[in-house]
Amino acid sequence: MRAPFNKNITFLCLALLLPAGSLLAQADPSIRNWGSPPGSPPPWQTPDVWVDNDGDGAVNEPATSSQPAEPSRGITNRLFARIRNLGSTPVSMVRVRFAFAPYGLWAPGSLADFRPIGTLTVPSLGAAGSVDAESTVEIDWDLSNLAEDNGGAWGGFTVGDFDHFCVLVTLAAESDANPGNNQAQNNFFSVSIADGVATSLKFLIANPKQQDAAAEVIVRGLPQNWRWELPGFEQGRTILKAREVRPVVLTFTPLASDPEPEVAARVDVSLKLDGQIAGGISFDAREAPEARAFPPAGGSLSPYLIGTYDLRSGHRTALQIVNPTGRPLKVIAAFFDDNEKPLACARERLSANDLVEIDVRRHVQARTGVVKIVSFDEQSDRPVAGVVGYQRTFAKSFFSGSKLRAETALQQIPAEILAGDMEMIRRACP
Repeated sequence: MRAPFNKNITFLCLALLLPAGSLLAQADPSIRNWGSPPGSPPPWQTPDVWVDNDGDGAVNEPATSSQPAEPSRGITNRLFARIRNLGSTPVSMVRVRFAFAPYGLWAPGSLADFRPIGTLTVPSLGAAGSVDAESTVEIDWDLSNLAEDNGGAWGGFTVGDFDHFCVLVTLAAESDANPGNNQAQNNFFSVSIADGVATSLKFLIANPKQQDAAAEVIVRGLPQNWRWELPGFEQGRTILKAREVRPVVLTFTPLASDPEPEVAARVDVSLKLDGQIAGGISFDAREAPEARAFPPAGGSLSPYLIGTYDLRSGHRTALQIVNPTGRPLKVIAAFFDDNEKPLACARERLSANDLVEIDVRRHVQARTGVVKIVSFDEQSDRPVAGVVGYQRTFAKSFFSGSKLRAETALQQIPAEILAGDMEMIRRACP
């Protein structure tokens, strides 16, 4: 029997938008929507919105990366948008509004239900073709509140109910002569699958109308030998009540292909409301990339350290955390018992080249457990690489009191692991 092989799936979503026009002698601030230029696959993607979610300070641009980053719960992401002026005259004071919602087949009328992230203003864009006709803006995106439900606009569902999200970017300027190219929506995320193993994709569908609408979810592109099901939507139509938001789960089982292509499947999932396409998502099934070794030869900093503590029989554990960088950092230490129960949190600030020692006894009474340490940028609350550390265990001596028994390095964990662990860490350090 052939061994299962892992693949990577990248999902992207985008709402239907109006086509851009070509205007002369007028200002035209814009952001590329799906299908721009016409015919560009996949149909629900924009290269002008991306996110840095792993705290390494490196931007993962969808236009250049084979693995675009996904927004992550439990941390403050950095969200980016690229805008440009297509008009022949400069434009000033372009407002760039960011908003988000759980992953879903959002129709244009549902975009009002996206929760605002923030708004930035670009002072000016030059005329098309000039060196300053394009600008990249960035904003903090805090996804640490898992109970956020946007005032119930998501049908009672919360940030904590979903692992992946849609981002909406909207432009506005008083001198804009073509508002038809002022919106783009995108989402990026990855998940590993294996041959013969069922994988589920959860998303929302919404009816923004004030009356009931006939809804149909259409799935195209899955290979014929892949098994899949969409309960309630496999065949036929479903009625969504006025303003209804409903969760849907697509389950599919990829089967082995020989030879294995770089892209095993290119799939489009779209929503029809009263017979008209309203929105959708697309994903590529890809073979998982080879795991990267971390840290590389020569050593590397990480935003994430992990260690243990031992308070049995009078033992004492102290954590020494060092900031070897030239910038100030904030640090949290999340304590758990040996059954993964969150217990306490210690917060520290480290100036450049600073050291802090944390006595575990001051925070917990559990006999043994685990400590997880994360370093953050002082200004943005974004995880950044920057700390090393040691755990020191002391034992009581009858003759000399407390005596150092052992000292080991706190283990550096790959930055990409942090995104998945932040939800647990936030339970101890809300």
